[in-house]
Amino acid sequence: MTSPRLHIAIFSYNRGAYLKNCVDSVERNMPRIDWTVYDDGSDEPETVAYLQTLGEAVRHMKSAGEDRHGGYYNNMQAALDGTQADYLLMLQDDLQVVRPFAQEDLSRIHQVFDQSPTTVFISPLFMKGSKRAYFQQRYQPDAALRCYRWSADPQESGKVPQKYADIAVLHVARLRQSGWRFAGSEEANGALADALFGDMVQVAEPWVFYVPEEPAYRGRVLTLGAKLAVKMAGNTVKSFHDMSAQASLAFAQRDLVVYPFAEDFVDTVDPTVRKPYKFNAYRTRWLPLILNKLELLGRRFWQR
Repeated sequence: MTSPRLHIAIFSYNRGAYLKNCVDSVERNMPRIDWTVYDDGSDEPETVAYLQTLGEAVRHMKSAGEDRHGGYYNNMQAALDGTQADYLLMLQDDLQVVRPFAQEDLSRIHQVFDQSPTTVFISPLFMKGSKRAYFQQRYQPDAALRCYRWSADPQESGKVPQKYADIAVLHVARLRQSGWRFAGSEEANGALADALFGDMVQVAEPWVFYVPEEPAYRGRVLTLGAKLAVKMAGNTVKSFHDMSAQASLAFAQRDLVVYPFAEDFVDTVDPTVRKPYKFNAYRTRWLPLILNKLELLGRRFWQR
């Protein structure tokens, strides 16, 4: 049997150092997998300079409006429409591949899809330590396929991540057969997925996680709070150490009662980064957080 083909789509906007960290981690840990960067019209000099070094691996996109997510979902649709692969791994520039991705990982993804005909999305992400109770209450191990499956009330209102998440491995043929078109938010895509597909599956041996304390854009703009947080935290990528071969092997052989929380398995290069990891730099300090909330409230008021 021919091995299924996997392609990686990386979505970026004005975070050159984070994009480089993401791409470097893909090349280190997934060297046999092709990838494409979909850039949403970056104009920050550092990012533009780095994009130029990537050559034909970049597709230059451009948002048409001032949507909160820029052109993100249009770019995801372009990646889905353009791929010739069987499976498509969707990544953002603030993510890092933290361990070697082996042929066994791809085989397990294929096995889950093959044995779960209504599954279209598989999460490659470590679980967040800040949500331990959430994951442990809602996901149960599937020892046969070595993954975690949703086990909470199927009528629970939120369909993210029960049905869908932006960071996922996609089954390309099933999405195309359904006529899938990405909606403008993660929540809206969750509702679409709820109407069309079965639950999203969580891999038992994830290989991707969010870099902590990153600058988060809203409507293609950094809020004052986000800028202040980056300045206070130091404008450097809080990258992770890659898991060693020995650690990766132990991770793959562990009992699934040990859930894959990032804080238990991956450490930042900067030892001062606190656990549980926080995402969006403005969430790490009270003043930037308040400023960010006030600015976003002001934007909503003036857009009425």
